[in-house]
Amino acid sequence: MTEKQQQILFSAQKLFALEGVVAVSTARIAKEAGVSEALIFRHFGNKQQLVDAVVKAGLSAKSSIINGILHSPDAVTLVRAVLSIAARVENNRDVFLSWVAQLRASRDSGVEISADSFMHERLVWAVTEIGHGRPEAVASVIEAVLDQVVELTFTGAADNAKNLCFGLQELLINE
Repeated sequence: MTEKQQQILFSAQKLFALEGVVAVSTARIAKEAGVSEALIFRHFGNKQQLVDAVVKAGLSAKSSIINGILHSPDAVTLVRAVLSIAARVENNRDVFLSWVAQLRASRDSGVEISADSFMHERLVWAVTEIGHGRPEAVASVIEAVLDQVVELTFTGAADNAKNLCFGLQELLINE
């Protein structure tokens, strides 16, 4: 990816994360990136293809953030580590920008995202080890809550995000 493409992608991520896809025009992205709108179309074809690039970059960023903690040999430690990711958002907004942009872009444009199979597998294992019934469903809830708390924290609702994480951890681990 060229430097200009990276500028365009970063500007799109920033604007999508803060305002959503529908509220942001390609002209606005071009202005934020310091390029012409025509250059966006030259590099990405159209707005939907730019949205697709934002989603792809966000999924890659999410994997990079999460995969290191998924190797924990202890189920309780794994669940706590996953739920503590949201606490890192406030001090690392740039790291989480791609993830939040991906969440908003996927939702706003109706792009269907399949779950990260490795993450899901590890969460199913952890929930099974902890002894909860319906581990597939519980793992899916953890994944959905994780996305929600990352977005909430990024957009300034950190207290709500912390309460969600704390409540889910209490339900899963401390019953």
